Amino acid sequence: MKICCMIASLRLGGAERQLSGLAVLLRGQGHEVEVLTYRDGSFYENELTRAGVPHVFIKQRSGELTLVRDIASHLKQSGCQVLISFLAGTNIKACMVKALCPQLKLVVSERNCNTSLRLHDRLRFAQYRRHAWRVVCNSYAQTEFVRTHAPSLTGRLYTIPNFTDLQKFSPAPEEEKQGPFTVVTVARLDRRKNAIGLIKAAALCPGIRFEWYGENPGSAYSARCRALIDSLELGDRFFIYPPSTSPEKIYRKGQLFCLPSFYEGTPNALAEALACGLPAAVSTVSDNALYVHQGQNGALFDPKDSRSIASAIQSLASLDKEALGKAGEESCKIARKAFGQEQFIQRYSELLSGPRGGNKGIS
Repeated sequence: MKICCMIASLRLGGAERQLSGLAVLLRGQGHEVEVLTYRDGSFYENELTRAGVPHVFIKQRSGELTLVRDIASHLKQSGCQVLISFLAGTNIKACMVKALCPQLKLVVSERNCNTSLRLHDRLRFAQYRRHAWRVVCNSYAQTEFVRTHAPSLTGRLYTIPNFTDLQKFSPAPEEEKQGPFTVVTVARLDRRKNAIGLIKAAALCPGIRFEWYGENPGSAYSARCRALIDSLELGDRFFIYPPSTSPEKIYRKGQLFCLPSFYEGTPNALAEALACGLPAAVSTVSDNALYVHQGQNGALFDPKDSRSIASAIQSLASLDKEALGKAGEESCKIARKAFGQEQFIQRYSELLSGPRGGNKGIS
C-alpha cells in the first residue's frame, strides 16, 4: 500500500515524533511510505533517513490554495492510496487535498484534547464528515468529545494512544540517580504546558530541584518564566534547558516526572517517563488518570492551582526509597501495557485493512 504521512513540519514536537515513528513502523510492515511536510523543520529527518523513508518537502509558492494544489498534484503523481495527516491545521489541508484527489483514503488524526467546542472545531468536524475515511484520536477523552459533538463521525472514530520505544526508554540502575531529589519535565516551554504554574509550585517545595527541557530561546514565554524564577529567587533550584536529543538520559537521572499541562492528548513525555520507571505528578486532564494512578505510581493535581501542584510533588518526594521504587515499577508495568510499538502498529494495521466500524477491536 502506498501511504503518505503529512504534517506541517518535522520540528521538535510530540505529534511530529509520533508521525515519524508511524511512518517508520508502516515501512517495516512492508508498505511504501513517505513523509510530506510544507513548513521548515527537520528535527526527525535523520530518523526517517535511517529507516529509508523519503521526506518530501513542498515549499509554499504563494497562498494556501496553491499549496493544497501542489500537494494534491504530488500525491496524484506518486500514486498515493492513503493519506494520514496529523494536527488540526494539516487535517484541514488534507480534507482540501482529498476533494482534489477522490481516490485517496484520508485518515485524519486528532492530537490534542478539546476543553470546549469552538467555531473552528465545528468547521473541522464538518470537513471530516465530508472527506475523512477514518478519524483517529490519540486519547479516549478526545474520542468522546468528537463523538459527543459530531455523532455522525462515530462509525469512523478510532482511539490509538501514542507509542514509546520501550527498549530505548527503560529504567536506569539505581546507582545512576545521585544528588538532590530532582523533578524533571520534558516538554515544549509554552503556555499550554504551564511552566509558570510549576515555577510557582517550586517556590512551595523547598529542597527540591526542578529541571525543564524544551525551551524556545528568545520567546516571550521563556522570558516570563525566567523573570518569575528570578523574582521568586529560584535560580539555584529551577533550571530551564533547550530540548534534548536524548530524553531517556534526562528521565533516568530524575526521581520524579511532572507535567502540569492545561490540556493534552496522550503526552509522549508521560509515556516515556513511565517507561523509564519514574513516578509521575500530572494534571487531571485528558487521559492522564488512565496512566497515573493516585497513590500507586504517582499523583494528580489541578493545573490551575500551584498549591495543588506542590502538594502532589511533595507527597511523592516524601516517600522512602522503597515506596518510590515500587511506584516506579508500577509505572513500568503501565507503560508496557499501554504504549508498546507492537500494539500501536497493530491498531493502525487493523484500521487500514478493516471495514468501517469505529473502535471495534481497537481501544
